[in-house]
Amino acid sequence: MADSTDVQSVTDSLPARLRLKRIFLWGLISSLTTCTVVAVAVLLLGEFGRLTARILGTLGAVAVHSAFAMVCAHSLEKRRWPALSTVGLVLFGINFVVLVLCIWWPGWGDEPVLRATLTTAALLAAYILAIPCAALREKRRWVPTALAGLAACAVALLMTLVCIWAEDTENVVFGKATLIAAFVAFSFAHTCLLGQVAAGTALDWLRQGTVVIVWVVAGLASWMLLTEPDDEIWFRLLGAAGVTDACGSLALIIMAKIRQVGKIEQLESCAARLEIVCPRCSSRQMVEAGTPTCVDCGLKFRIEIEEPRCAKCGYLQWQLTERRCPECGETF
Repeated sequence: MADSTDVQSVTDSLPARLRLKRIFLWGLISSLTTCTVVAVAVLLLGEFGRLTARILGTLGAVAVHSAFAMVCAHSLEKRRWPALSTVGLVLFGINFVVLVLCIWWPGWGDEPVLRATLTTAALLAAYILAIPCAALREKRRWVPTALAGLAACAVALLMTLVCIWAEDTENVVFGKATLIAAFVAFSFAHTCLLGQVAAGTALDWLRQGTVVIVWVVAGLASWMLLTEPDDEIWFRLLGAAGVTDACGSLALIIMAKIRQVGKIEQLESCAARLEIVCPRCSSRQMVEAGTPTCVDCGLKFRIEIEEPRCAKCGYLQWQLTERRCPECGETF
């Protein structure tokens, strides 16, 4: 009875949770349609004045911010990094108001519109960089690194906004400091992204080495930005470190996928298939590990099966009488 009550409560709350996303989708479709009609009319009639530019700019702002807000609403619906998504919704809403004011305020030229547009790009970049940090914190892994990454993204965003809106835009020192803050935020985001890869103890050496290279690239780029060296060797070193960083990241992801396949092949205490009851149509069926679908209603599942093994030698930790590996003596 309790399970049916929970299912009913979730089902009843679906319209409320999806209403916001539906509004954003209709706003996106309406703005794109109107923008298309206005643009076609302008091209056919050959008249393009300031009023038309303002209308097109406003419709474009509605479309872009509706898309951003839809992404945040989708994250909230899935209950992923809710704090970041809530902050993103608020900031995108404020930025939309500022952008529309810059477009329509009497006497303002094109410069405020350009600054508001750059602000939109900065918000989008900061949100994207903050996602890996928020996701890692949500998983309660590398929490200090994740928190430092979120802080770095916030600092880089604030410094970027100062560069965009300050009257003294030719402050070279502050501009370089802002770029360095962006390097640091990107490096934290990259580090948190690597921290989410289920590599296991056997691949920790590759993860740690790649993380070191990530920060070598950030440090080298920051040092070159400050000192502006003329020697070509520094640019070669930066390029080599960047290539090593990219290759190490890809290798880690590929090897982690290979390891996941190997886990299924090496199952000893159970089979890689199980019997489930579909939560939507109540159909009882046997499914394989991975991403099967219900044979009756098509509902998709994600099933992962992993046997606990010794992190040092890989011995199967099943039916052991003590928390010590009988093969190598490692405690767990």
